[in-house]
Amino acid sequence: MFIKPQGPDLTAEQARALDDDFFTSRPFEFFASRIASLIESSERSAVDRASSLASGFAGVLGLDDAPEILNVDRCDRELQIALDSLAVRHHVAEALVRFYHAVSIGPRNRSAPNVVCTWASVCNGPIKTSDLVAETTDYLLSETGRATFWTLVVPAEADVDSLPAEGVMARVQLLADWLVHAMRLLVRDDIDINAAHNKLKHGLAVRSRDDLRVTFIQQAPEDGTVPLSALTSPDAIDLIDTISLDYLSRARPRNGRKQGMEVATLRLSPATLLAETWMMALTYGAMFHIAAARHFGARGDVKLARYPDMPTGPTPDQLLKESVIGIRRPLTTPLDGGPSDRAAGIAFYEGFVPVNIDHAAAQSAVVVDR
Repeated sequence: MFIKPQGPDLTAEQARALDDDFFTSRPFEFFASRIASLIESSERSAVDRASSLASGFAGVLGLDDAPEILNVDRCDRELQIALDSLAVRHHVAEALVRFYHAVSIGPRNRSAPNVVCTWASVCNGPIKTSDLVAETTDYLLSETGRATFWTLVVPAEADVDSLPAEGVMARVQLLADWLVHAMRLLVRDDIDINAAHNKLKHGLAVRSRDDLRVTFIQQAPEDGTVPLSALTSPDAIDLIDTISLDYLSRARPRNGRKQGMEVATLRLSPATLLAETWMMALTYGAMFHIAAARHFGARGDVKLARYPDMPTGPTPDQLLKESVIGIRRPLTTPLDGGPSDRAAGIAFYEGFVPVNIDHAAAQSAVVVDR
């Protein structure tokens, strides 16, 4: 519990003691529990009166009944679940990338380069997300990174040479794909998902809603109306058809110019967000189990976090191909007053499609059932 400082860097004994503690945690179970809690919460319409937490919550407030004061509308609960699904996806993405960075290229002690503490390496990794992902990408794509990735996700007891290459290596590729997906979530620039997460957690500077629908239709409004059939026809393309999140952000400088503010709308499908979270948590859980097993070695008095059951899919492409991520549009001009370097457009999983908006031709119309 109390470790005496012995210099600016950890000693071998300190590093071992810290990782003895760190590697008895269960990060996969943590994220699995968060997913389970959100799914269970979506099925409940009210607080369970009999739960010990509900009664304890009411008790410390000096109240008789927690459900009476937590009578939250189902619509608001669904909005909260969608936002929390976005938050947990981003959390596991950063956790996975930082852990991979730590176990592959993490910092070493200056005075004792052979002393490695994974816990400290996770904490002392690059501060900037862009630096973290750049370093991780360079290493993963290097000859060494490609050749050794499987050793970080395949248990030592599995003799790869004796197992069907298709089964083992397909799973290794699956986990690598989800690691790459995690990195992309952290630094995607055409629509800044990392900014959305930051605006969500720092002051709740976001607007969540379930009453917005964005659909491309071929039929123009007539007499101030649009027929419902135009929105439901096979030619109609839904962009926002579920809970969405609006947020403001300022794009990174381009061409030496500080950009103006943008408003973006993310499409939030909780089921898909949690499925992404699950696959990245599996990757993290596999990597964590193997790192823990290597740390403890032959010591048999330690109960390791389990190696999760590994599926054969889906890959990020299989889960998200052709899906709409969100819509981006400029809000102000760059600070120098010139035209924006970033047009409005639609972010799909595969890429970004710019859109020219004719603001002068904007119309309002009512959808009618005909």
